Amino acid sequence: KYASKINRLAEADKLVKAGTRVIELTRDEKADPEAQTEGTEETAAAAEDETNPGRYRKIIDELADTPVVTEDGIAREAGYVSYYVDGAEAKLNTKSFEGLQKRDYKSLSDKRAIETPTKKCGRGYPVFKIVSNSKWYLVFYLSNEAAEKYTEGGTVDIELNGEPVTVTVHRIESGTKTSRITLTCKSFFDGFLEMRSLDTKVTVSSAQGLVLEDASIVEAPDGKRGVFVKNKLGEHVFTPVSVKADDGVKCVVYSDIYVDADGNFVETIGTYDEIVASPSEDDIASLKKGGSSDKDDQN
Repeated sequence: KYASKINRLAEADKLVKAGTRVIELTRDEKADPEAQTEGTEETAAAAEDETNPGRYRKIIDELADTPVVTEDGIAREAGYVSYYVDGAEAKLNTKSFEGLQKRDYKSLSDKRAIETPTKKCGRGYPVFKIVSNSKWYLVFYLSNEAAEKYTEGGTVDIELNGEPVTVTVHRIESGTKTSRITLTCKSFFDGFLEMRSLDTKVTVSSAQGLVLEDASIVEAPDGKRGVFVKNKLGEHVFTPVSVKADDGVKCVVYSDIYVDADGNFVETIGTYDEIVASPSEDDIASLKKGGSSDKDDQN
């Protein structure tokens, strides 16, 4: 309720129990609490001063009545300690995030986190944040076709700090053209508490084999899928393939041999085969003329 000096007792990013004193607040008798009000005319330089209310005014306004007021610096709930705020906390939380639209996620994820005061604070200043030690969520949008690869309750891998982390597909919501995918996980990672957006790679399925561009695969008139392989004579020979995993851009196929739907062994491409990345119109036309799909013709 009044201007105070701050002494941080809890280390950032550490898990604390409810009732833990995170910071120590000592009333600053020299400060004028009535001066800690609007601060809308501050210069950009002054706004960088942590004792200036203009630095936090917009964030305080966006948080509205959601913050928990503390006079003793004690955490009311268990969780991770953070000394950064961005104003998105009122909407990007487990109670509200599912009601947001794509444009909301875009505007909220672009916010810049600002460190809370380290030495002094005015009335109503944000001084620390407790992030619940529960699930966190990752929301992104895909075309409806790409979203078909995901299954609610299933798992996928995302890349965090160069390491794969297995997460659960929490929900899939289909729209007219796009679907919203929500992933969930409890793993903690560096930077987690200040992060609103994540540049990562999602692996829906993985498999060992040869990696091909989807664009190199064509379909023969008999429905058999394959690629064109350049033989020793420079000819393009159609060779059947069987896909093990596909992310919509690249796929993993069996090498050397696979078993088709009828239980037959089929010779396919090998490690050293030269694949035609973009089959020409003549290549496609050769399939209609009964072009060879026998790998033995390359020898």
